[in-house]
Amino acid sequence: MTANTTTGSAATRAPQGITWSLLKKLAIGVGVLIIAFLLGYVPSSMSSRSTQQQNAELEHKLRVAELGSQLAMASYETNRNNYANATEFSSRFFNGLPGIITDSNDQALKQKLQATLLHRDEITSNLAQVDQTVKEKLAQMYAEYFQATQASKKSGQ
Repeated sequence: MTANTTTGSAATRAPQGITWSLLKKLAIGVGVLIIAFLLGYVPSSMSSRSTQQQNAELEHKLRVAELGSQLAMASYETNRNNYANATEFSSRFFNGLPGIITDSNDQALKQKLQATLLHRDEITSNLAQVDQTVKEKLAQMYAEYFQATQASKKSGQ
């Protein structure tokens, strides 16, 4: 029975091989690992954030270009006297315009696009009535849209 009691008490004792010196070395090692992790994580996190911003800017520019294409196609179709297709392209343009206005950071561009949006009812009505003057109106609108978006690109927006 004495053998059991000595074995049981030896199992419950803390290992004596661990000293303060070993604990300090372990803490320093863990600290170095944490610092190494942060040195790798922080720059990559900042790079990721920058990439996300660039991606958002490119998506915005793509939507602006796609919208310009819709307007250009509306103008093209009216010149072909295909008012049904022109109406469809015009509707796509005017439906997408508020989203571009909302997403834009360029105040001058916003104002120009809001002014363009005010012509929606007039253009839609002219297309429905097969009014020949809509050809010139759409061509002028496209030229203004193109100039406004190019000026926005030059200013860095």
